[in-house]
Amino acid sequence: MRELDLRVERQSSALGALARHACFARADLGECLCRINEVAIATLDVARSSIWFLDEQGQSLTCADIIDGSDRRGAEDLVLKATDFPRYFKAILEDRVIAAADAQADHRTSEFADDYLIPQGISSMLDAPILFGGRTVGVLCVEHVGLPRGWPRDEQVFTASLGDFVALALAAEDRNRTEAALRRAEERYRGIFENAIEGLFQMSPDGRFTDVNPAMARMLGFDDAASFMEARAPVGAPLFVDAGRRSELMQLVAAQDRVVGFEASLFRREGPPIWGSFSMRTIRSPDMRVLRLEGSVEDVTLRRRAEDRLAHVSLHDGLTNLPNRALFIDRLAQSLARIRLAGSGSTTVILIDYDGMKLINDSLGHSIGDRLLVEMARRLTACLRPGDTLARLASDEFVVLAEGLADRDAALAFAERLGAAFSVPYDPVPDQDEIFPTASIGLAFHQGSSGSPDDLLRHAGTALHQAKAQGRSRCLAFTPEMKSEPLLMLRLQSDMRRAIERDEFLLFYQPVVSLPDRRLTGFEALIRWNHAQRGLIPPATFIPIAEESGLITDLGDWVTHAACRQMRIWQDRLGPGTPLTLSINIAPAQLAHPDAWALIDHAMIHSGVDVRRMKLEVTETALAGDDDLMSHRLRGLRERGFQILIDDFGTGYSSMSRLHRFPIDGLKIDQSFIRPMLFDGDSAAIVRTIVALGKALDLDLYAEGVEDEGAAVALSRLNCEFAQGYLFAKPLPLEKADALIGEMLISPGAPPCH
Repeated sequence: MRELDLRVERQSSALGALARHACFARADLGECLCRINEVAIATLDVARSSIWFLDEQGQSLTCADIIDGSDRRGAEDLVLKATDFPRYFKAILEDRVIAAADAQADHRTSEFADDYLIPQGISSMLDAPILFGGRTVGVLCVEHVGLPRGWPRDEQVFTASLGDFVALALAAEDRNRTEAALRRAEERYRGIFENAIEGLFQMSPDGRFTDVNPAMARMLGFDDAASFMEARAPVGAPLFVDAGRRSELMQLVAAQDRVVGFEASLFRREGPPIWGSFSMRTIRSPDMRVLRLEGSVEDVTLRRRAEDRLAHVSLHDGLTNLPNRALFIDRLAQSLARIRLAGSGSTTVILIDYDGMKLINDSLGHSIGDRLLVEMARRLTACLRPGDTLARLASDEFVVLAEGLADRDAALAFAERLGAAFSVPYDPVPDQDEIFPTASIGLAFHQGSSGSPDDLLRHAGTALHQAKAQGRSRCLAFTPEMKSEPLLMLRLQSDMRRAIERDEFLLFYQPVVSLPDRRLTGFEALIRWNHAQRGLIPPATFIPIAEESGLITDLGDWVTHAACRQMRIWQDRLGPGTPLTLSINIAPAQLAHPDAWALIDHAMIHSGVDVRRMKLEVTETALAGDDDLMSHRLRGLRERGFQILIDDFGTGYSSMSRLHRFPIDGLKIDQSFIRPMLFDGDSAAIVRTIVALGKALDLDLYAEGVEDEGAAVALSRLNCEFAQGYLFAKPLPLEKADALIGEMLISPGAPPCH
């Protein structure tokens, strides 16, 4: 018993001295391990003591320190593998002390016998697991050389205590490493905080700034952080332009502990406010108390401005700066919503389509066309009432949203005022021809709770389509009867393809007379469509459909063949001594067609008509395209013997200055100038100018739309040679035109019948 007491006393004394050793205070792991091994050898009177650490997977032990008697030996190359000593590793991982009195025979340690225990003369082993962080991280191994010895309970407990001291050394080193890391992190944070290019800050739990870095101070117009903090004194100037945004930010942080990308407008010391983007988080103690708030703020003013510009661009037309379709649809939807909410009110959508914008671009260039569109936008804007919206929907299409108009008549009156402003002449380039813009207008007037933006735009588009079909420069309001119009157009387009095959088209013939003696000189062939179910359909209805659907070339080819055949019949009837000509209209698409000459040649050859009796009428629109191509095509036709007339002359914008480029024989003055010439001075002046121009270029002159004797007399005085119109005769069906030719044979100088 006395021996046990002495051992325990010695063990306690050794542990106490070990605990007081300075190496633990310094957290010097290497010195601590060495000291623990020295205490083990001296106290237990053994030959060797070593300390080993397990890898993360528990598959190998690496020697960290070993002492053999009084000599220290390097341990860098000592590694034990679990695959070589599976029973030993299993015992160690069971977290119990291995007390092997006969190490060479004990099943837990006998794996070392042949290669280690017997050669080293080791008879007994006492190994204690090292527990740290809730798991076995290594083993303290004590080895006895000589005769086998037992390991009393007190020595096992003592060895286990030495293992705990290893764990204590590991904890001290870990704590020391953590504190050093914290110091380095604090130093790094302070360095980052002070030198960061973005604004950084700290706040008290109640949202008062306690620290800011220089970048944030400079961002807000201050020389340094101290001057910023001084300005933030309890009664200092506010930072947030909108105090409500500050409250919202603090509420979000309190609710979520973290906020990212919160944007608010901030006051600067001087100059305009900026936009700042805040990212913040809450720093809490282990018991979840709020210690502070910290975060960053970035100046996003340039981005916000760019986004505002982008938003503006995405919702506005780049040329006129008017709202575009997307913004217009949004405002229209809001207008309809207000009507539904109020239960009363009206909304009117007015579509305004520039007549002949393509002609402007093709003849004068897109830069002039753009200037014209900007001018039209300015004029329309000047006509708007407060609250109205003007938008540009397409290249040549504007739309107006007008609320509160009393009824459809008031809407029409407003739309007509817009059209009147649109139609004022415009001079884009000084000392050059003025442009006389005209517009077709369709509107949809809406009252009541039903309807959608798409409905109103579609209805206005339907009214616009009918306005253009009725001769352009018109203003029409949508009526319920028009709902079937788009479907009708679609059906007519489909029917038109079959109508050519079924020979449903026919020609009417309007007489052309010599003004001095009112003698019949020829006819203009005008197409009509005798629809199988709908009867006679006027050209104003089906010609636009043919142009849009691409059937205009086929239709024009039919007209050419039919007119040539009829002229051949009249030619044979009249004989070579009686001059009579027949004019046919050639669409721009026909003239531009790659096979234009071949198609016309085929009609001439097939009919056998005398080409000198045929006149081809080409609109100014056709001449506004490719000058070289049009001139080449017209020259080829003229060389074949055709006479070339420019139809609807005066409605274009460039042909007066370009006529000399084209091989033509005559001008047909548009009826829009002829009809009002007796009471409208501008129209009369235009007619005189065209006649003078034609005479200067040695061209024949034709007046279209002559409806009264006064106009005929005035034109005759101006030396305009030819005319056609209701004064002389309407377009006639074939049998009446034949009768007129019969009269011509009987009385060659007689005027045509009415």
